[in-house]
Amino acid sequence: MEIIEKTDRVLHITDKNRQCLWGLLLVTPFFLIGLKLLGLTASIITLECQRSASSQIECQLSVTGISGTKKEQIPGFVTSAKTVKTSGKGVVFTTTKGEIELAPYRAFVTDRTDKTVDRLNAFIKNPQQPTISIEQDDRWANSLFIVNFLAAGMAVVFGALAIPLRMSCRLDRNSGEAIVDKKYLLYGDRQTKIPLATIDRSLVKKLPFHVNSKSVYNIHLIPSVGKKVSLSVPSSDLSHYQEIVDLIKDFLSRY
Repeated sequence: MEIIEKTDRVLHITDKNRQCLWGLLLVTPFFLIGLKLLGLTASIITLECQRSASSQIECQLSVTGISGTKKEQIPGFVTSAKTVKTSGKGVVFTTTKGEIELAPYRAFVTDRTDKTVDRLNAFIKNPQQPTISIEQDDRWANSLFIVNFLAAGMAVVFGALAIPLRMSCRLDRNSGEAIVDKKYLLYGDRQTKIPLATIDRSLVKKLPFHVNSKSVYNIHLIPSVGKKVSLSVPSSDLSHYQEIVDLIKDFLSRY
């Protein structure tokens, strides 16, 4: 917080919020990663298998997502299927070329996965069934997880934007007013005028959260009528804020 002007008639102080920009810089990579994960994992998987004349089973995999549809032939012949819960693998095929995962990404393993495995194994064991088509829709399960991830990031963004980028307080005996100007990235410019005669006091208030394990504070003007008005951004510099409050008290006491 900086003192711009200090005379017998005017006390003008300003403050800048660097935490807003740091908050945006911190959250941006997580937000971009969340969007990328959403594009990669919010998919519908379609498995189509057919039995050859020699009873060997060939399968083709189609993955449809935001970026389009990708088709892939599963190497070898499928001999069995199983559920692997480790690391969210889900359905895993055993083929003549080794083990192949159904989903090319990690997903929640649920009872639905077990039902898919049961259907596949029943098809493999039933020589009378020539084909099978199974669809696994992971759009909602994975999207909800990632949306929660993005929502947490957006909460941090809006929290940072809700704190003024710049603010100033000009206490002026000539006009008999305290003029508080605040500039928000989210809300634009806001101005509050308080008659000096109605200001009861100023004080340093401890906020109910910590930054880097340190207590943080801000400065308020308390009018005799109406709501209190904050004059500063959160800071851990209690002694500096107390000096500013003492200056305001001294200025008001001589009004």
